[in-house]
Amino acid sequence: MDKENRLDIDLGGAAGDDTARILEDLQHFCENYIYCGKEKREWEDEEEGMGPALRKFTMLLSGIASCRKVPGIDGPVRLSQLVKCETEEKAAQAREHLRRMYGVTDAQSLAEVCAEMFRSGEEYGQFLSFWRGEPVFDESDLNEDGLRAFSTCKHYAGLFKSFVLDKGFFAWDCNERIGLCRIACACGIISEEEFFDLCLPLGRQAAAIYSSWDEYALSCLCGAVYFMFSQSGLSDKGLYGFYEINRRILSSLLEPDGFWERNPWLQIPEKKWAVPPSEIRELLTDWEEAEGCLATDRIMVDGCPVGYMYREEPNDSVPDSGWRFFAGDESDEYANDPDNVGVYHLNTLCNCDPDIIPLLHAPCGTAYYRDENGVFQREELIRR
Repeated sequence: MDKENRLDIDLGGAAGDDTARILEDLQHFCENYIYCGKEKREWEDEEEGMGPALRKFTMLLSGIASCRKVPGIDGPVRLSQLVKCETEEKAAQAREHLRRMYGVTDAQSLAEVCAEMFRSGEEYGQFLSFWRGEPVFDESDLNEDGLRAFSTCKHYAGLFKSFVLDKGFFAWDCNERIGLCRIACACGIISEEEFFDLCLPLGRQAAAIYSSWDEYALSCLCGAVYFMFSQSGLSDKGLYGFYEINRRILSSLLEPDGFWERNPWLQIPEKKWAVPPSEIRELLTDWEEAEGCLATDRIMVDGCPVGYMYREEPNDSVPDSGWRFFAGDESDEYANDPDNVGVYHLNTLCNCDPDIIPLLHAPCGTAYYRDENGVFQREELIRR
């Protein structure tokens, strides 16, 4: 939000006195913590490498969630470390807390709750498509109640658009998902390795979306308000108290001696693409399904042709086609490193290797490998 952009917003019927107070207070929050002209810093310990830096950064992202008191987890807040319950009795208390509050009992239910409960960023993305005049779906497909709820949430989210702009509310989802995973790790529902498998992609996404703790904090705070509004019967009654608690935590994190202010925002080095974005052409012209896919840097950065590709059941929580692309010479260690794999638009892969285009309509469960003559051959799907 620009400093000169003062509060001049039509609150509409869904918002009341609490929202008006929140929006006014957000102005002061921005003036005190966002418009301070703070210099950006980089991670000082270059010897620790991008991997350890990303792990520490990812843990720091759960700033609000990690400051909450959780049954069975004692001691001071350690944002940059994973904690463990001191005894099995305390671990049982933490597990009961997760079961009672969220329905989390194992790794699968944890992943499901993270994806289904904390979707404020995805919802904002939908609203953004309507504000841009490029809606991702037709509102006429909704029933009367669904349309009323969608329109109310869209209007309410729009009250915060001048603060978060196109960056939306993902920070809140990120904070909450990582926070839940920290509790699950502390009480033994997931291992430390599983924690980072679930959370490092969130850290990478946050580093790509935001450029500072200030931006992340503002998105987190606005997302918190929208989330509680959407979870409270589309009413803002009593919402200011919830906002104030989260604003106080964020203010402490952004103080000169706060956790976030003491640690710089992670800057992930930009990759040099084999096919520059300026040279991408529209090659995939007959595709009406989800357009996301996974591909390794051997293709996207090193410029290798696709040597192995398969289509699995897509992730329904994101626009995923189910396609996965490899050069074919990646080791398991390389392919399992999130630094070497990214999410891309299928059309981008078509530009990297047009030979894949005739194969893309194959059903899930299909795999292809390129033979010694450079021709794709179909085979039974081998899980990597």
